[in-house]
Amino acid sequence: MNRPQTRFLTREHAGFIELTNRGLDILGCVLASFLISSYVTIPADFQRDWILLAVINTFAIMLAFQQAQLYLSWRGRPYSDQFSRLLLAWLLSSFATWLTWMAVGLQHVITLPILAVWLAAVLFLIIGQRALLHITARRLRKRGDNAKQILIYGAGRLGQSIAQQIERSPESGFIVVGFIDDNPKLAKQAVGGVPVIGGFEAIAQLGVNGLQGPIDELWIALPLSATTRVPEILEHADQKMICVRLFPDLYGLTLLNHSVSEMLGFPIIDLNVDRMQGVNRIIKDLEDRLLGWIFFLIALPIIGLIAVLIRMSSEGPIIFRQRRNGWDGKPFTIYKFRTMWVHEEPEGQLTQARKDDHRFTPIGRWLRRTSFDELPQLFNVIQGKMSIVGPRPHAIEHDSFYQQHIEGYLRRNRVKPGITGWAQINDLRGEVQEIEEMSRRVKHDLYYIEHWSLWFDLRIILATILKIFFSKKAW
Repeated sequence: MNRPQTRFLTREHAGFIELTNRGLDILGCVLASFLISSYVTIPADFQRDWILLAVINTFAIMLAFQQAQLYLSWRGRPYSDQFSRLLLAWLLSSFATWLTWMAVGLQHVITLPILAVWLAAVLFLIIGQRALLHITARRLRKRGDNAKQILIYGAGRLGQSIAQQIERSPESGFIVVGFIDDNPKLAKQAVGGVPVIGGFEAIAQLGVNGLQGPIDELWIALPLSATTRVPEILEHADQKMICVRLFPDLYGLTLLNHSVSEMLGFPIIDLNVDRMQGVNRIIKDLEDRLLGWIFFLIALPIIGLIAVLIRMSSEGPIIFRQRRNGWDGKPFTIYKFRTMWVHEEPEGQLTQARKDDHRFTPIGRWLRRTSFDELPQLFNVIQGKMSIVGPRPHAIEHDSFYQQHIEGYLRRNRVKPGITGWAQINDLRGEVQEIEEMSRRVKHDLYYIEHWSLWFDLRIILATILKIFFSKKAW
């Protein structure tokens, strides 16, 4: 594994970074207010009201961003998620500003179009400043600067997966400098290019400047049967002033909506509980019906144009229909724009689409790259067969295969399948070449089901719009 050398800022100055982010956000609000005040002549009688409005807008921005967790460390987390949170928080703060604008009676001084321009300028400046900071941090971390050196306790499947993901994402700012594992056969060996420095005793032997510099964090990636060692690990790590994080081994046990509650006076752990019940089911259904119709009406001209292009460019049906498993495993017919030349496959066989698949039509290749081939699924949403957000439905043949090889696969059917989902905005889409790739998608789907909320859905929808243009797996 090729690991860059860290040069400076190896420790995460969380307080300084948070303060910088807050300062930049305030600066964006102040600059936008200054630009508007220099463009609009505000009478002296309304100066105090204008200052009050500007202060409330800044305060609303700070409060909404705080609640959206935008001032926490985003190291290793997708930028699309931060963008969607930022946009939603801005909408909430803008609504609060609009209410204040109505209450203080500034309509005659600052008209609604000017108010809209002002709020848009705030958003533009904040996004611009954060994007610049994000790009700078990515470049520094790719060079090895501002990186945190990590030891992983456990060189098994989970530990190796974490190390591989870090290797694929140098911009995350993590560097794996070694494994700790109690298997004596692995001592002084290398697993996936990462050296195994020893077993449990290696923690006590770590020097302040051992292993290419200070160790910032120890990540525990042990199977559930070995987590009894966690208290001992914590005690030794405390002596070395090393931060410790625990990665639960969900390879060994897949949970869904697990929580601790009480029944008959006894503490109990719910392992698999259906979250989409009662009020949640009503909210989810209303969300799908409302957004389904809104998106359908917005996309109607594009749908019509694509239909004409498909008809003119190749023979065959415009809409591709396929049976897939939906809510509670009940089959339904999914609709997509046809992206391939008409062909036949042997019964019971289904060949996955590949990046350079010769079966794509010219217009079909573009539809795949932009994900516009999924637009007809808005019909499925309006029918009540699918959701805007949810686990992507796979072909029935693929379901039959993966449910035999991936634990918890069928739990995806606890909710309606979706046009987009948590896995898709994390670039888990496209051709599946290994079981492990599908396993990661399933874990993201189960995470979504467990943490579902209306807020979560809106974040995913906004991130999906961004991914249409910048997805690494769009083809």
